[in-house]
Amino acid sequence: MNGTCKAAVWVGEEDIRVMDVQLPECRDDGMIIKVEAASICGTDLHVFHNKPSVPTILGHEVCGTIVEMGKNAHKTIKCYTGRLKIGDRINLYPWITCGNCTSCLRFGVGACGVCENSFVYGLPYECLGMSGKPVMTSSMETEPYIKGGFSEYMYILPGTYVWQVPKDMPSSVASLLDPMAVAMRAVELAWRSPGVLEDVLNPASVALIIGDGQIGALTAGCLRMLGVSKILIAGGRTERLKVAQEISNADCILNYHTQSLEERKEIIGSYTGGAGADVVFQCVGNGRAFRDGIELMRSVGTLVEVGNIASTSPIEFDPARDLCSKHATYIGMSVNTPMAFNKAFHMLCKYKELHLEKLLTNCCTLDTVLETMMNSSDPNYIKGWVDLAK
Repeated sequence: MNGTCKAAVWVGEEDIRVMDVQLPECRDDGMIIKVEAASICGTDLHVFHNKPSVPTILGHEVCGTIVEMGKNAHKTIKCYTGRLKIGDRINLYPWITCGNCTSCLRFGVGACGVCENSFVYGLPYECLGMSGKPVMTSSMETEPYIKGGFSEYMYILPGTYVWQVPKDMPSSVASLLDPMAVAMRAVELAWRSPGVLEDVLNPASVALIIGDGQIGALTAGCLRMLGVSKILIAGGRTERLKVAQEISNADCILNYHTQSLEERKEIIGSYTGGAGADVVFQCVGNGRAFRDGIELMRSVGTLVEVGNIASTSPIEFDPARDLCSKHATYIGMSVNTPMAFNKAFHMLCKYKELHLEKLLTNCCTLDTVLETMMNSSDPNYIKGWVDLAK
C-alpha cells in the first residue's frame, strides 16, 4: 500500500495523539487488514497512564477485513476456520511467540506469558514486565509501522493465529475475542477429570464470580452456556451487575459495597446447603477480593485467580486453615493459548444468546479514544471500543 493512514499513537503519559502513519508494503508472508472495530482492553487502560518505551499504536482486540495478502500468507498465518482470502473479516490471537525458547519447546508454540522472546500487537513488550527480548519493536516508526488496532489499517505478521468472522456477527462483537478467551481459559482451568474428588465444575455446581466487569460477565456467560447449575455474581456497581446478570442469566447478584461478608456468605449458603461456593472465579484487581473468595469458597473447592495480575497489597493467608484444612485448590492465571482462543471463538458465536452487545457501553473514534479511556472509571463503563468501519 502507498501513502499513510490515521492512527491513535501513545506517545506519553495519558497522551495519545492521532497522526498520519506510514503504510507498509505487504510482504509475501503477511497481510494488511482494514480495521473495523478495536476494543479497549483493561491492559490498555493500565499502561497508558505511563510513558511508553517507544511511540506505539495501542489496541490488540481487533476485527478487520483483509485488503492485501502476500502470496504465502495463507501458509504463514494460521487460520482455524479455513483458507484465507482477500475480503475475509478476521479477528486474532494477539501474541506471536518465538517457538524456539525453552518455554515454547516445553509448553508449545503460542503459549503467551511464558515465551522468552515474543511479540504482542499494540503493546510495547517492555511494559509487560516480562523477561527476555521482543522479537520485534512495537514502534510505529519502524516497519511494518501499523502494529496496533487503534489505526485505520493494521499489519498481520507471519505466525499470527486468526479466525474468519461469521457474516452476521458485528465487528464490535468480534473484537471481544480476547476477553472471551480470558474467561474461557479461566473456566477450563477449573475443569477436572470426571469423578475425581476435586471435581467442582459440572452441571451440579454452584459457581461464584467476583467481579462485574467484562471478564466477570463473560466468565459467567461461559458457565451458563456450559450448563452450570447455579451462578452467583458479586460486584460493586449496580448497572454493571445488571448487565452481567443479563448476559449470564445469573441466579443471584451480590453487592460487596452494601452487603457484608457474612451477609454474602449466608446468601451463598442458601444455594449450597450452608457450604460455600464450589468454585470461585476471582476477577477483581485487588487483594481484598481474593481474601473474600477464600472465605466464600467451600471445603474441597477451587479458586481461579484472574484479577490480580498486576501488583497488589499483601493479604493474610494461613496455609493450615486456608489451604490444607480446606483441601482447597488455588489456580493463578496469566498464560493463555491459541486453543483457548479457539474455544472462545465458538463461544463468541453464541453472541445473540449471550447478548454480548450489552458489554459495549462506550463507542468512540480515533479522535475520541483518549477521552473514552480517561473516563473509563465512570459507573456505567464496561467496555469501550473504537468504531473504524466507516
